[in-house]
Amino acid sequence: MIDFISIELTDFDTRLWENNPNLSFQVEAAIKSDGKLGEELGSRRAQYRGLKFIIEPQGRAKIKGSIHKYYNEGYNNASRFTYDDFEKAVNQLSVFGVNPETAILRGFELGLNLDTTACKIDNKTFLESILYCKGAERSDMEINGKMGLGYTYKTTNTKYKFYDKSAQAQIQTSELLRIETKFNRMRAVENYGLNTLSDLLNKEKLSKLIIDKYLKPIDETIFFEWEQIKTPRRLPTKYKSKFKDLRNPDWWIKDERSRKERYRNKLLLEKLINKYAKRNIKNILKDLIALELQAFTRTKKGHEYTEFESLNNWNNSDNAAKKGTNTQSIVRCDSHDQREGKKKKKYCLTCGKEITEQKSDSKYCNDQRKCRDKAYNLKVSESRKKKKNDKEKEILKLIKNLGSELSLTRTTNPNRKKTKGVKARKTSIIVTINGKRKYYHGSQARFFLNEFEKKQISQNPNYETANNRHSGKDA
Repeated sequence: MIDFISIELTDFDTRLWENNPNLSFQVEAAIKSDGKLGEELGSRRAQYRGLKFIIEPQGRAKIKGSIHKYYNEGYNNASRFTYDDFEKAVNQLSVFGVNPETAILRGFELGLNLDTTACKIDNKTFLESILYCKGAERSDMEINGKMGLGYTYKTTNTKYKFYDKSAQAQIQTSELLRIETKFNRMRAVENYGLNTLSDLLNKEKLSKLIIDKYLKPIDETIFFEWEQIKTPRRLPTKYKSKFKDLRNPDWWIKDERSRKERYRNKLLLEKLINKYAKRNIKNILKDLIALELQAFTRTKKGHEYTEFESLNNWNNSDNAAKKGTNTQSIVRCDSHDQREGKKKKKYCLTCGKEITEQKSDSKYCNDQRKCRDKAYNLKVSESRKKKKNDKEKEILKLIKNLGSELSLTRTTNPNRKKTKGVKARKTSIIVTINGKRKYYHGSQARFFLNEFEKKQISQNPNYETANNRHSGKDA
């Protein structure tokens, strides 16, 4: 959930960094108009596992970068990053002399990686459906040299990002949509008592911040999927002319439009979408966020973590809200005699449907076991992904430590095409370490081969790859 951080260390002895073998500092220099290095600016910088360690001329020490990537040993930040993971990553920073109580926050970022594979809506459809976000103009993001894979909406102190994370991290196994809120200035969150790195570990402060500054802006963002209502033909006559404005992104950011008017038109558009479109892409997105929030708050202490209850119930909230007027909010209450005691409402952990009348230990609604099966499949999928990531980390570490001692002697062709009627043979790798054998099969073996050859090519451009060895041969 928490990714980018920018902290400043107070009363810090920079010799601790200078003597650290993992940090190699270089002096930052200005870039001339011809592209060459100019005079030295004085700041010294070192990079380690996704973080930048900066020592300024005045002696101030700063750390900037992705703490998620740091936790993943610099691999990437496309995996799930739970509260427990963040807590462990902060504790790991102690080897660099970071005390969370005195590390001053200068900026940070909230973000979720949403797996959109199961909903069968591609990331481009999600991205193109955004009509309006916080009154800011949309800017294209360049990802790996390509445009159209993400958009940013920048306000005075905050930047909102929606982009294709699977394209950025070059992941082909699943579709990942990334939604971020980045606080460029701390005055954007000054009312939440967030001053130091340790404040981000405060569950109460963090929950309130996520609801107000991450989830609420998503709820206020206006989505419209063009393909669902291509023309106003099916709409009532009184809405046809108005609908042409409502589906136009430029119409929403006009300066003369008041907040009250914009909110009223937002409700109208969402009413038309719910009635005349086959699906509401915003509701689908909110369901994906709710599932990911459950995973973010899950800890080894138990599946339901009560300290994050407000986050887990975010998408089920039925709280009264002001509808653009100054009238007092009306709160609904149950009609039963209050002396009997109000029954605590329960909601399905998957779809959010109320299940108060079901058995006391029910966690999912009785809708043909769909929600229960969906939750079970999600747990199985998470377990498989974790197992795969752990194996890939193990392989990368093995290649890094023993890469020069490893040699590829014989294997099946990893790029061999399957032939109908011919039994397929999966790739296998056997690695001997201190007399003990380790076996890798199938996708793990292919990953091993690809990473091994990348390392060999980087060290020796003339290295003969497996593709060249097997070209023209039947493996």
